[in-house]
Amino acid sequence: MLSRSPFQRRLNLLYRSPQQLQQEVEDNAELPAELAAWLGRLRLLNGVPINYLVPDEGMLPPESIRFFYLDPNWAAALLDGAYSIGRNLTISGDTNSMALDRASAPMTNKHRDLAAAAMRPGLLGQEEPVIDFNTVSGFILRSSLVQNYPGMGVNPYPLGGTPDNPDPTKVVLLNILRMEQLGPNSDTLICLIEGDAYRIDIHEAPEALHYGLDSYKDENGQVTSSKTIFPFTKTGNPQHPSVTMDMQNPQFLNLDTYFRTSDPRTLNMSALAALIGSKQTPALASIDAAEMGFEMTEGVGMVSFYNKQN
Repeated sequence: MLSRSPFQRRLNLLYRSPQQLQQEVEDNAELPAELAAWLGRLRLLNGVPINYLVPDEGMLPPESIRFFYLDPNWAAALLDGAYSIGRNLTISGDTNSMALDRASAPMTNKHRDLAAAAMRPGLLGQEEPVIDFNTVSGFILRSSLVQNYPGMGVNPYPLGGTPDNPDPTKVVLLNILRMEQLGPNSDTLICLIEGDAYRIDIHEAPEALHYGLDSYKDENGQVTSSKTIFPFTKTGNPQHPSVTMDMQNPQFLNLDTYFRTSDPRTLNMSALAALIGSKQTPALASIDAAEMGFEMTEGVGMVSFYNKQN
């Protein structure tokens, strides 16, 4: 009869060496995709009750925004609670079980973080970025905007990488790990960002771009309206010209007489196009639809928040 003692001794030696056991785990084990996805969602605070994130409602009153850093120790404790399912926590705990737990942690954490990093890009159909979870910042927004503007966007930038930088090559857009409304009828939104966000721009959805005027008033058919444009200069090949905007010399347009008398809410686009063309440098006899859109399009509403303590 073959003795089990040598096999047991080899197992005991293996479990006493976390490094050797870790190599065995990494070579022969893989975290199931469903479990990795569940842990990845937890890594991004999915399923965490709101009262764990905001202990008192007074900390997040209506029409407010609060910025934060995700404490890595708090996040580690949260995930360790998930890992503890089935773990032996008695005083006389199984040392082999604890050794296996320590040895499998690097593999488990790797698959968990890969799953977390892939969630938002997967929903948006984007390529998965390489995510570093060492620093995670973010904000919680409680506002009617969350319900009224479901497509609004967020642009987070680090210190020195904002659009204010005169060198456009140094502008850096941080990765958004999660941006989600906390429930279908909730007025609260959470956003997690990879890295230390210094400036955060919150703006309307890009599809909100539209033609717009600076002012318009109709008093019994008497219209007063205005629009400020920035003239442009075209140089080079007429088929593929180079266009330069003159941001230093805006042109004020009085549009009081450019509305149709039969319908004071409808612009006479041909007359307006001729007026805009006359304000260019040099003046243009006519402008095409692209140039018209270039001058008349209004950008989406946006507000910027800065972390002045950064």
